[in-house]
Amino acid sequence: MHSSTYFYIIICFLVPFLVGSESTSSDSSAKSSLDSLLQQYAFRELTRQRTRTGVPYDAYVPSSLTGIKISAVILKTHSLKRKVYGSYKNVFIPSGILEEPYVKKLVLVYQNLANWSSFYYPLPGYTYLAPVFGILAYDAHNLYAKYLPDLDIQALEDPISIKFPYVKPVPEGSFPKCIYFYSNNLVEFGHVKDGNICETRIQGHFSIVAEVKVAPSPSPIANETAPSPSPSANETAPSPSPIPGENNHKKINSKTWTISSVFLFFALTGILFVVVKKVGLLEIKQRLYDSAAVVQPLLEKTEVPLSLEAPTRPLPENDYVL
Repeated sequence: MHSSTYFYIIICFLVPFLVGSESTSSDSSAKSSLDSLLQQYAFRELTRQRTRTGVPYDAYVPSSLTGIKISAVILKTHSLKRKVYGSYKNVFIPSGILEEPYVKKLVLVYQNLANWSSFYYPLPGYTYLAPVFGILAYDAHNLYAKYLPDLDIQALEDPISIKFPYVKPVPEGSFPKCIYFYSNNLVEFGHVKDGNICETRIQGHFSIVAEVKVAPSPSPIANETAPSPSPSANETAPSPSPIPGENNHKKINSKTWTISSVFLFFALTGILFVVVKKVGLLEIKQRLYDSAAVVQPLLEKTEVPLSLEAPTRPLPENDYVL
């Protein structure tokens, strides 16, 4: 009973996870890998020369990511709490910045994903009016470190402002929105200030987008469209045209049922093995118990010989000892 309950719980949670979260996990992994790679190149630039606190240093990316621009600046955390740092590339950093966990110095890595924006941050139903800008904080204790986790920074007083110098025209019938991509895969929309400014209180990736509205297809007019003649007895009615996306939907359903069937087979096999083994052990235990109940009275009635020594064989009369 307990095994079957666990089995159904596993089925309910595992199958949707395997099918529904496949694209989400791959997108999140690609973003994390990109952030780690850009962090390494930004830190590498800081180790090549004698760096100064508060001075931004532009770094270079590999040729496979041509178009992306990054920069790094080292800041003291106690100064961020009391002083306004000002403009850092396209980001304005006010005072009252708090980091978690606490570090003495941090590195702010600025990202401009340019033509890679929609590739790493796809947003169906929307078009990008500006490139994606990123601002991430890391511990500056070891500039040779790789795969560092992000620090959580928060603006306690005035918000952090991201200014987009070039914004594309808004499509007709739509209006611009700020888009916020945070490190926990949370996506939020906000209002655009002064036509090209987005404000935030935490780190992440930001841009300006507009919703793409698809015009409805015109309905056919009854008076202008002649009714199609019904096929005669000697004619064969044409087969209906396939619906777009129907084949893909069938493939996805087939894949889902295949994964579920394989998992169901192995799960049932494992449960059956456990049940058979448990029943077999109970049966053996019952047999031993029954045998003990029969043998015990016989042992109590059996007389035990007083002497356990084996009797000695008498020597023949003609035997002698030399």
